[in-house]
Formats: sequence, structure tokens, C-alpha cells
Amino acid sequence: MREITIHTEKETFVPGDEVRGHVLVSTDNNFTCNRIILKVRGKEYTHYQAGKVHVSDTHELLHEDIIICEGGDVYSGNTPFEFEFSLPTDIPPVHVGFHGAIDYTIEAVVEVDRALDPKSKIELVIKSGPRLYIPEPISEPEPIGKQVEHLQVEIPTDILRPNKGLQVRFLVKERSRIKGVRIDILRREDIVCKGNKLDSKIVISERHRPIAFNDFDRWIEETILLNWSSLNPFKGKLIKTSPVLKVVMEVGLALDPFVEFPLRLSGEEKSHDELFDSRDLDLRW
Repeated sequence: MREITIHTEKETFVPGDEVRGHVLVSTDNNFTCNRIILKVRGKEYTHYQAGKVHVSDTHELLHEDIIICEGGDVYSGNTPFEFEFSLPTDIPPVHVGFHGAIDYTIEAVVEVDRALDPKSKIELVIKSGPRLYIPEPISEPEPIGKQVEHLQVEIPTDILRPNKGLQVRFLVKERSRIKGVRIDILRREDIVCKGNKLDSKIVISERHRPIAFNDFDRWIEETILLNWSSLNPFKGKLIKTSPVLKVVMEVGLALDPFVEFPLRLSGEEKSHDELFDSRDLDLRW
């Protein structure tokens, strides 16, 4: 019996992290190996269907072979072989979307003569790192407004901040067969595949607000509370995701008019001490 397993110190990582762990080789009998290699791979993959033709595109994010044992005797029992490597700081997180995906793997291969090479592969879970803080504007910004047909919508800002709700106000002008207003938070996915651009949207949350007769021609306010980090916006070479607010006027027996607002996600504001600690000191005159 020859089995190998891969163990990492952490279950998830962020760009720029050090990935540390060990490959455990378990065997009943001593054997000689040529070397043990750790294959680190990562790719962006996009696809779509054009009639009967399936079109796909791939961009390599990681491709590294790390020799963790130059070869020699492996004795019976369990023998660990440690490894360590650094993740690039600019890679996107793991992603599964409608037209694309991003995944990372680690594969350990024990190369031996005149026998099948024992192998083991695990997924490397990479999440987004801390987001940059988008500062508040110096002066009070004007509300961002859009309107379509009988629906008018305003938001005070397009910036989503941690632990803060998004305020949405809307005004519905009187019209027959209006059932209500729906407020959706979407994750938009934009992809490039062989030069072609496509997009899709996934609903993250939705809220329905019924409209009564006395609700016409007056502003109605709603606050959307959500863990904004679940939107996980990022930009890769082939895939980009971004949050979107969609406000829909639900009308019976007709197309539903709607407006959309692209949104931005801000990180936490750093304290004075954190800013000082993270600043590079340059004492040159």
C-alpha cells in the first residue's frame, strides 16, 4: 500500500498568504522514489453556448512545480514532507458563476520507477483579501437618481459600507395594475470568452413592498441590510463581478419597468494607530 495525503495549516487563504503544510506518505513497505513534486495550479475558465457549438476560454493564474523531496528511500509507516510557497498578491478568489469559474488546486506526486505514481489532489480555497476603504466625500453628495415610466428611485450613495444598510427611496406615480415594488441586490458577472463579452446576474437578496392606493406620488424609504462581503466583487483577466441594485415596479399583464445602480464595496476605515503601524518608515533626509 502506498497512499499520500496533503495537509495545509489553514483551510482558507487570501492573496499574498504563505501556504504551509505537509505531504504525508503512508506505506506498508519501504520503497525508493525519484522525487516528490507539489503541483500548484490555478485557472480562470469562461464558456458559453453558441447554437450547437460550445465556446470556452482559459487563463492560467498559477502554474508552479515545487520539489519537496529530491528522491531516496521512503520507509514503512507515515512520513511527512513539509512544503511552503507564497501566493501572488493579485490573484482573484475562488469563483463559481453562470459563464465562468476560478479554481485552485494542489497536487502531490510521488515519482517511482516501474509503477504507477501515487498522487493526491486537494482544492486550494482562496478568498478575497481585505477591501480598500473608500473615503467619505468631503462635501455632502447629491442623491443618485434614476427614473423610468412611473417609477422614480434615489439612493444617497453608491458605496456599500460594512455593517451599514443601503437606503433606497422610491416614488410611484399612479397607474393601473401596479402590484408593488421589488428591491433586488444582484451580483453581476461579466466575462470575456474568445473575445466575446457576456454578462449574467444572480439575485443575492430581494424585498417586496406592496403599493396601496395612498402610496402613489409620495416618497417611500426602505433600508436594505445585508452582509455585503457575500457579494465578493473582484476583477480578473476573464471574469469580473460587481454588486448591483435593481428596483423593479411589478405590473400585472405587462413588462416590469426597472432601474439599476452599479454599487461599490468599501472596506473598514483604519484607525489612526493602524494607519501609523502600516506606514513604511523612511528616515532618509
